[in-house]
Amino acid sequence: MRAETAEAAARQATPESGLSHPSTWLRELARMKPAPWPWGRAVRAAFCVGAPFSVGYACDAIITGMWISMGTLMMAAGEPAGSYRFVFRQLALSGLIGALGYLAGGLAGLPWGVTVAAMAALGFLGGVLSGYGAIWSLGSMQALLVASIAIGVPGIGPYWWLSVLYLVGMAFYMAVLAVEALLFPQRPQRQAQAALIGALARLADVRAQGDAAAAGGTVEAARQKVTDGLSALAALMLESRSSNGGHDGEADRLAALLQGCDTLFAAILWCPDRETLRAAVARLDALAAAVAHGRAPEGAPPEGARDPVADTVRAVTATMRAVAESSPPSDAARGSVRAGGRLGMTLGRTLDRLAPGWDNLRAALALGLCMGLAYAAHWVDRQSHWFWIPLTVSLVMKPDLGSVFARAVLRCVGTIGGAAFGAAVLVLLPKGQPVILVIAALAAVLPWTMRRSYVLQAVVLAPLVLLLVDIIEPGPRNMDYAAQRVLDTFIGGAIVLVFGYFLWPRARGRRLARSFHGAKALLADYLLAACGLRPGSGPSIGLSDHRRRIYGRLADMRTGLRTAMMEPPPACTEAGAWFPIVAGAERLCDRITAFSALPGRSVAAEDEAALRQLARYVAATPQERDVLAPPQPAATPTVAALAEGVLDELAHMGRLQEPGGFPRPPAARG
Repeated sequence: MRAETAEAAARQATPESGLSHPSTWLRELARMKPAPWPWGRAVRAAFCVGAPFSVGYACDAIITGMWISMGTLMMAAGEPAGSYRFVFRQLALSGLIGALGYLAGGLAGLPWGVTVAAMAALGFLGGVLSGYGAIWSLGSMQALLVASIAIGVPGIGPYWWLSVLYLVGMAFYMAVLAVEALLFPQRPQRQAQAALIGALARLADVRAQGDAAAAGGTVEAARQKVTDGLSALAALMLESRSSNGGHDGEADRLAALLQGCDTLFAAILWCPDRETLRAAVARLDALAAAVAHGRAPEGAPPEGARDPVADTVRAVTATMRAVAESSPPSDAARGSVRAGGRLGMTLGRTLDRLAPGWDNLRAALALGLCMGLAYAAHWVDRQSHWFWIPLTVSLVMKPDLGSVFARAVLRCVGTIGGAAFGAAVLVLLPKGQPVILVIAALAAVLPWTMRRSYVLQAVVLAPLVLLLVDIIEPGPRNMDYAAQRVLDTFIGGAIVLVFGYFLWPRARGRRLARSFHGAKALLADYLLAACGLRPGSGPSIGLSDHRRRIYGRLADMRTGLRTAMMEPPPACTEAGAWFPIVAGAERLCDRITAFSALPGRSVAAEDEAALRQLARYVAATPQERDVLAPPQPAATPTVAALAEGVLDELAHMGRLQEPGGFPRPPAARG
C-alpha cells in the first residue's frame, strides 16, 4: 500500500503526469499561481503613481507629473519582497541604474545604423550585468525600458532632466515606503514568521492524515512551503545582521526562531503519532495568528507533554514570545547568527560571481541581438509608437525572470486584452482626472497580478503605459495608439521567439545533470552532518545550514523545471523526465531529516566508515556507482535502516535515469 501511495504522490506532485498529452505545456503556460492581495503595496502603488500625475494635471505641468509617475511605476513594479532595509537598498540602486537609460536618448540624433549598433551593445551589457544579481538585473531592465521611450518619443526635453524626474519619482516612492516602515516597522518580519509557522502547521496537518495525504501529493507541497519559509526567514536574519555590522537583538532573536522552526520541521517529518501531530496543528495555528497580529503568543503545550514535537512547539512558542517582547537573545542564538553570517562569504565565491558563465553570456548575446533587431525595425515601422517593439523586447528578454518563450507568448496575449481595455477607457472617459483615477486603480492591481500570472501583469501594464503616455498627446482621445501597441507587441514578441529563443541551441539536459550532481554532493554532506560526522568538503556549518542548502538547491531545480514546463517540446518533455528524479532526492532528504530528529539517536564509532562510504555512494553518478563497492552494512539498527532507505531511493533515481517508463518509488518507512 505504501508503494502505491508513494507512486501516486510522485505523479500528483509533478506536472509531468500528463506529459503524454501534447497540450501539457499549454496548460502550464496558462496556470495561475495563488496570491494574496498585497494591501500595503497596492495602496502605495496607487497613491505614488496617481498623485504626481493628478497634481501635475491640476497645476498645468502634466508632462512633469507624467515622468515622475513613470518613475514611481517602475519602483512599484520592481519592489522586491524582504525587509525594509533590503527593499530600500534594491530600489535605490536599481533606480539609479535605470535613470541612466534616459541618457541614451541622445543616440536618436545619430545616424540610425549607429543607434542600432549602440543599443545592441547596451543590450549585451545589460544581459551581462543581469548575471550579477537582482539589483543589476532590475536596473538594467529599467534602463533599457526608459531608453526605448527616450529614443522613440521625439522632442521630450533634455534627457538629463528626464533622469532627474525619474529619480524624483524614485525618491517619492521610497518616502511613502518610509512612512509605512515607521508605522509598521516589523511587518516584513511578522509576515515571514507567520507564513513559516503556518506552513509548519499545514505540514503537521497533512502528515497527520497519513497515506491519504501522500496519495494526493500534499505532503510534498506542504514540505516545499516550509523550506521556502525557512529560506525567507534566514534571508531576513542575515539581512538584519549585515545591516547592523555585527550582532543585534533582532538578528539574534530571528536566529533563535529559525533554529527552533528548523528543529520542529525535522520533528514533524519524523513523528509517527497522528494525535501528537493534530495537537501540534492547533497550537501552531494559534501561534501563527498571534504572530500575524503582533501579539505575544499563548497556549504553549503543557509542561507534562513529553514528546519531541510538543517540546519543540513549546520552544518555538517561547522564542516567539521573546521576539514579541524584544527580550535579550540567548548565547545559542548568537552562535547561530555567527554560523549563518559566515555562510558563503568567501573571496573565491565573489570572484566566481564576477566571471560570467557561458549561459549568462549566451543570454546576453541573445538580448543584444534582439535589441539590435528591435531598433532596426524602425527602418520598416515608421509609426509614431514604434518604440513599443524594443520596449517589448526589454520586458520579455530576461531569462532570470522566467521562461523567455512563456513571457513572449503571454505578453502578446495580455497586451491584446490590455490594449482593448485602454482603448475603451479613452473612448468612454475624457482626458483628465477621471483617466488618472483609472491609472491609479490599475497601479493598485499591478502588484497582485505580478504574483498571480504574467499574462495578467501584461493585461494591467499595457493600459497603464498606454494611458500614461497617451494622456499627454494632443486631442481629446487617441484610440488608434492601442492598435499600434498590439501590432508592435507582436513584432517584438516574434523577434524574441525567433532570435532570442528558437535560434539558440538547447543544452538543458546537460545543465540539469550538472546541477543535480552538485545537489547530490550537498546531499552527501547533509547525510554526514545528520549523523554527527564532519563532511569531507565545503565550509564548516551547522546541521540547519546543511538542511537549508540542500532543500534550497532542490527547490531551485524544481522552480526551473516548472519554468521549462511552460515551453513546447522538447523542453517540457525533458523537464517532465526530471521531475520524479528531483522528487526522489527530496524524499531522500526527508529520510535524513526524520533520522536527525530521532530521540536518543546515536551513531557508533564502527559505523563511521560505512556512513562515509554511503555518502560517497550518494554523491556519485549512476555510472560511478556501477564501479563503486556497495556500502558496508551498519552496526546500529537505526543507522542500518537509514542506509537501507537511502539505497532504495538511489536505486529508484537510477532507474528513472534509464530509458523506460515511470518506475515505482520505494515505500516510505516510519
